[in-house]
This record gives sequence, structure tokens and C-alpha cells, in this order.
Amino acid sequence: MARVVFVSSTFDQFTQGVETVDIPASNIFGLARALDRRFPGLGKVIENHASIAVDGEVIQAWASPLSEDSEVVLFPKVAGGRA
Repeated sequence: MARVVFVSSTFDQFTQGVETVDIPASNIFGLARALDRRFPGLGKVIENHASIAVDGEVIQAWASPLSEDSEVVLFPKVAGGRA
């Protein structure tokens, strides 16, 4: 099972303050769907407002594979622009 770590109060309204959870999933897409089943509405927030790091590396592809011992960190997207 992948260990999911929520690194922001952004997710609290869905997780009721849970900071970590173990979820069985083979890729990020499956993980997001499983999280949405456990915490209704969270999948949409992940899709639109979260950045995802797997084992310390920020990823972009939802097909990115997860291993049995992956650590997935969800954190808010960082907005930026030109000065």
C-alpha cells in the first residue's frame, strides 16, 4: 500500500485532519480514485489544486506507477509568474 501524506490544511475539510493514510493503488490515477472513495470530493481537489510527489520526486503523469512501499505527498500547487 502506498503511504499518502497530506501536507496542508487544504485537504482537512475532506480528511477531517487525517495526516497520513495507506491506500492500495498501482498508479496515481488509481490512488486519486481510491482517495475520492474514502474522502468524497477529494479526488477533484487533487486533480485541480494539488501537486504530487512520489518518493521525493514531483510528478506530472497520473499514470506514474506506485510500488507497495511508495510515499506519496500531496501539497497545494504553487502559483507563480513573472515579476
